[in-house]
Amino acid sequence: MARRAKPLPAADLEVWTRYLRHVRPLRGVRVPEAPPANKPASARPEPTIAAPTPAPALAPVLPPRRPAVAIGVAPPGLDRATWTKFRAGQIAPERTLDLHGMTTAAAHVAVSALIAGAVSRGMRCVEIVTGHGRRAGGEGVLRREVPFWLNDGALRSHILAVCHPHAANQGALRVLLRRVRP
Repeated sequence: MARRAKPLPAADLEVWTRYLRHVRPLRGVRVPEAPPANKPASARPEPTIAAPTPAPALAPVLPPRRPAVAIGVAPPGLDRATWTKFRAGQIAPERTLDLHGMTTAAAHVAVSALIAGAVSRGMRCVEIVTGHGRRAGGEGVLRREVPFWLNDGALRSHILAVCHPHAANQGALRVLLRRVRP
């Protein structure tokens, strides 16, 4: 059983004829003729409304993310000897910031300034004293918030590791900063 070719719509026929105008035939090959249209020549082609093609969504190019800074967890890329010295308190802090009596907003600014200043001066270790904050029987606000601030994108890129100076002293944090290499 032979298949009958369906006639092309007028719009497709028009596209085909435009295409054929730009084709240069090979030697010895005849250019195919346009297939017959299914409407008489006097009829106007149906107007087609082309939907605008949306621009492809490009994924933003983001810098590689550093892993989150966790308190008391050895970060990848830090050798065991340095981590052991840092945890044991053998790397002395070069600057200490005491947050007692500060509001949350003032403490956030102070922590950011401490880290930025220490990095610009080439310091290796700083200490942040948050206090226990056990007034109402719970954890203090600053003690809870400082780890979030240290994981903020602007500060996290400078921080290598964070730990408590002693297992019994949960009211302070020692921060080991990344070395700035020229």
